[in-house]
Amino acid sequence: MKVSRSTHIALKPETVWAEVQTARLLQHIAWPLVHFIPVDDAVFESFQPGGRYQVKLRLFGMIPFGTQWIVSSLHEAKGTQWPKRLRDDGYSALISKWDHWITVAPNKDGGTRYSDEVEVSAGVLTPFIWAFAQIFYWHRQRRWRGLAKSLASRRVIAAEMAAYRSAVEAGDDDRAWHHLERVHIVSQPYLGPHISSHGAMLGFAIRRRDWSEVLGQMVRIILAPLGSLTGRLPVGNTGRSNVSAFAPMPIPADLAQELREQDKIA
Repeated sequence: MKVSRSTHIALKPETVWAEVQTARLLQHIAWPLVHFIPVDDAVFESFQPGGRYQVKLRLFGMIPFGTQWIVSSLHEAKGTQWPKRLRDDGYSALISKWDHWITVAPNKDGGTRYSDEVEVSAGVLTPFIWAFAQIFYWHRQRRWRGLAKSLASRRVIAAEMAAYRSAVEAGDDDRAWHHLERVHIVSQPYLGPHISSHGAMLGFAIRRRDWSEVLGQMVRIILAPLGSLTGRLPVGNTGRSNVSAFAPMPIPADLAQELREQDKIA
């Protein structure tokens, strides 16, 4: 039985094509319906031609659902021609066939036309797996559209988190806090990354035994969803307990420029 779904993604086709080849994207758009745990962490970063990746499946991040083989191949038109396609000819002990094709092409009105086509076969369970696939790919495409709105910001967040980890390894607490503050500034409009930024601050404060900061971060984790629901988010706020949680602050010029540059790339 087959499932076929298409959607518009407000990103350049080149950006979408680069992203669909990463395991990072798969994990993000499948969450929380399915979480993939690589059997071999070292190889589950990007999907290469002829790649074979065995993963454990967790429904809703918790319920074991066996293991699955992802068998990837790339089908690219020559040069700058479109469409470009990625295939996962996967299978498992339960699902004998999970033949999934992703097609990426420019949309005539701008952005990208993105399509999922999958053929599933699982014996007597096929109708149930097909029904799940309908929901799963609807969910994935919805998550994709949401990600498109925040992709530039998420790239900046990833870079700042890498700089934070480097500062921690160097034992430079001031620089580590500096980068966590920048993560908070960028992440505020997006609930998940926003809460994660306070989670990182909380963890760092606990390691430093800064109990005043620990208390401040716990309060801000509680306030973050309320700010998102009401739309009352103080632009530029660094997220630390040494500033008011409601005070807007100037966004550093270099951070604003970095966001603009990432937005152009996307």
